[in-house]
Amino acid sequence: MRVTTVLTSTRNWLWLAVAVTAFSLLIVMAPALQAAPAQALDQPSLMQQQVFNDDLTVRAGETIDGDVVVYQGDVAVARGGAIRGNLVVYRGDVEVDEGGLVAGDITAFSGSIEINGAVEGAITAWSGDVQMGRSAVIGGDVSVVSGEIKQARGAVVEGSLLRGPAVNLPPLPQLGALPGAPQPPTPPVATPIDLFWATLGRVLSALLMLGVAVLTAILLLRWRPALMEEMRSLLVERTALAFAAGLIFNLFGLALIGLLWITFCFRPPAILLGLLLTAVNLVGVAIVGDEVGRRLATRLGAPWPQPWRTAVGIAAPGAVIAFLWILGSCFGFLAFLGALILSAFGVGTILVKVLKLGEQQASAPGIELVPPAPAAAPVAAEDVAAMPASAEQETAPVPAPVSPTAPTQVPGAEDDFTRINGIGPVFDQRLKAAGIRTFAELADRTPAEIAEIVKWPVARVERSMLIEQARQLAQADG
Repeated sequence: MRVTTVLTSTRNWLWLAVAVTAFSLLIVMAPALQAAPAQALDQPSLMQQQVFNDDLTVRAGETIDGDVVVYQGDVAVARGGAIRGNLVVYRGDVEVDEGGLVAGDITAFSGSIEINGAVEGAITAWSGDVQMGRSAVIGGDVSVVSGEIKQARGAVVEGSLLRGPAVNLPPLPQLGALPGAPQPPTPPVATPIDLFWATLGRVLSALLMLGVAVLTAILLLRWRPALMEEMRSLLVERTALAFAAGLIFNLFGLALIGLLWITFCFRPPAILLGLLLTAVNLVGVAIVGDEVGRRLATRLGAPWPQPWRTAVGIAAPGAVIAFLWILGSCFGFLAFLGALILSAFGVGTILVKVLKLGEQQASAPGIELVPPAPAAAPVAAEDVAAMPASAEQETAPVPAPVSPTAPTQVPGAEDDFTRINGIGPVFDQRLKAAGIRTFAELADRTPAEIAEIVKWPVARVERSMLIEQARQLAQADG
């Protein structure tokens, strides 16, 4: 029944991870999906209602029906020209001449607005000035954030004049061509030298990130080998739970960083949070690389020592991600998505460890068999001379007298316990220090004895099936 419960829980976590991934992809692709239909609208005078990296001039007799969005360019509405909709300009100036008409609202980010004609809606300027000439007629409010309002005598404003604080907003960065948006009519021609340097830069950046990930894993293995082994074991035991928790954590962190970043005064906390998220993901990649390297070594039969095994485990999937990053364009997004998914396993393992996720099932049955260990310790201490064989069942204090009394132990006749899924170099040393040197001897021990040696709960030893794996390896080697 317990196995059925675990499988059901794992399936639920897998479905949750799939749903979160699909929802995230939908959010990412939504702008491109929305941009495509806008390009197909019929234009009476102009080819498109969205302009990228270019100026827009509505000449006399020309009319645009619908909203207009301009990215990186100035807008001019001449006498007799009209825009029958809202006008939004990102990083550019707006000028409406006398006799020109904008039938909706005008919003400008990082740009000034000069009105001498008619605007039936409201005017809003972020980080720019608004100047109204004598012939200007504004049907709504005029509001400015970080700018000034200049109204000439005779200008008509039917709404209110709102002046926001001068917060010295920096100009918006260049947006470039958005995904799915039409390209400028005359794209710049890149020379072979430009392509070479651009590709070289992407190669160096990919190698730098890969090197930082490998170096982080090596340092962790040298400083905290026992913790790394414990985290790797948790990843194996609760893979689905770790992936779901890590993916949700990463997506929430990215969303929070983006929200803080667009709020200019909160950019320093966004930078600190970004550094923290990067550090956590580097540790997560190290955990995943440890397990991937172990599986590759087992499959290829290669006796790779640590930390080279973990380095290979990081470099193998990292090379694919780096190659996609070097290709750029949409492959760069795939590289980012692959890195996010890969690190989610390790980040989720950290959350499982810190928040003790999934521990309820392990502790619910009440198999806390560790308390009897103190009662068994005095017995072993009193009878250690008379019962050398049973002394091997005790914990680390007893191995010293046990090892020389075992006549069947031959120096060098030891099995590699790291072949067992869930046991690393640290646990391998603990078991051998306790007098357990072969798979057969490990298979003869009880879960409680093994748990006392490796400092695990008994339920975790049973879930990891250490004894069953040792028995199978002993039969295979025998």
